[in-house]
Amino acid sequence: MPYAAKKVCQQPGCGALCEERYCVAHARNGVARGQSRKSFDDQRGSAHARGYGRQWRKLRLVVLARDPLCRIQIMCGRGVGHELPAASTDADHIVPKPAGDDSLDNLQGACHECHSWKTATKDSNFARRKRAR
Repeated sequence: MPYAAKKVCQQPGCGALCEERYCVAHARNGVARGQSRKSFDDQRGSAHARGYGRQWRKLRLVVLARDPLCRIQIMCGRGVGHELPAASTDADHIVPKPAGDDSLDNLQGACHECHSWKTATKDSNFARRKRAR
């Protein structure tokens, strides 16, 4: 019976040949990676549990209709040199959800790139920890 060709270990920088995805030295890291991701998802909860259920989806459509163009305009429009801002695809909380509310005054339309940038640099726990230093 022929054997399958060995593969390169998926651990960055390893390069060892193995029969599975990871070599013997890195096999436990691969399992741990999958388990930690599942643990994170379990802690995070479902979209509905985090407050993004049916009412949020309806409110999001109202915000996108009100703000058809990105209101943040950091990564699109002014930031990159385009003449016009991008179309809004995401509803963004001006004051982050834990500190604010879901009122129309606290929501703005944003393109995906600007919303991701704002969330990562201003609204996330990581950004708050970095500012506290």
